[in-house]
Order: sequence, then C-alpha cells, then structure tokens
Amino acid sequence: MGTDDRTSSSQHLYAAQPRTAAGAAALASLQSLSDSVHDADEGALRALQMRPIDALALMHLVDAGRIERFLSPTDLALRLRLSTAGVTKLVDRLFRDGRVERRPHVHDRRRVVLVPTATASADLARAYGHIHTPVTAVIDELSDDEAAVVGRFAARLADALRRENTPSTAALPPV
Repeated sequence: MGTDDRTSSSQHLYAAQPRTAAGAAALASLQSLSDSVHDADEGALRALQMRPIDALALMHLVDAGRIERFLSPTDLALRLRLSTAGVTKLVDRLFRDGRVERRPHVHDRRRVVLVPTATASADLARAYGHIHTPVTAVIDELSDDEAAVVGRFAARLADALRRENTPSTAALPPV
C-alpha cells in the first residue's frame, strides 16, 4: 500500500474531524509525515537486518554511550518495558551480531553494562541518516519564529499523545 493509499483511506478513522479546512490540511500533512517516517523506518530496519525492538534498544545504548553512561540490562529492560528475560534474549542477539559488548561495571564489578560497538554506531548512522539529514535540512530552512511554533506544536502533541496513552492509576487493579 502506497503512502497516498494510506492517507486517503485513513481519514475516516478519526472520530472527530478538525473544525477548519486548515486544520484538516494540517491533519492530512501529519498523516503523510507519519506514513513517510514509517516507510523510512522500515527501510532502515531492512538495512540493519534487525527487529524494531532491537533497533530501539541499540539506539538507547548508543545514546547512553555517547555520554559514557552505559546501561545495565535492567536499565534497558525498564526503558523498553520488557521483562529481564526478554532483554536477555535481545542482548544475546545484539552480542551475536557484534553490536554490543557486555563489560563489568566500573564501580561494581559484579554488575554488567552494555557497551555498543563502533560498528553499532556506524550501522545506525548509515541506516537512519536518510531520515535525520532531510529533517535537519528542513528545520534549518525555518525562521527562528517558525521553528519555535513547530517546536511548541510538536511538544504539545507529544504530551497529549503521552497523556492519552498512559493508563491512569484509577484503571489499574489494586495491588
């Protein structure tokens, strides 16, 4: 299914339509952006020959490694919302593929930290560069005022989606 097919067929999925034509156009543009990002992400995963959760884990490990705050398997499990058993299998795959090393923790030699290899960082840069490069180029074309509006919009939308998709404590069963 092409991007145009998804955009035109997905408009009916929304319970409420924007109140203005400009709002509807903005929503259509956001859907097109979402489709383009999805397609680009699928291409990156194919290039990496990785599962989405493995690529996300690797991104977390590389980001933490940039500031030399290496994550433990438990830290990674919390970030990914996976069980420790699930993270162990994931880390085993990354280790087998030469993308992560297990090393003793600097201060507590009984603990293990996960260190991304140079290959992992290069793989991510190669696989996702085609996404980040045009995003940065388009942002750089904006005036400071336009960039500020985009930033506020993106932050508000991210916050609204986070609130909508975070289970309330009232919905959780008692402990």
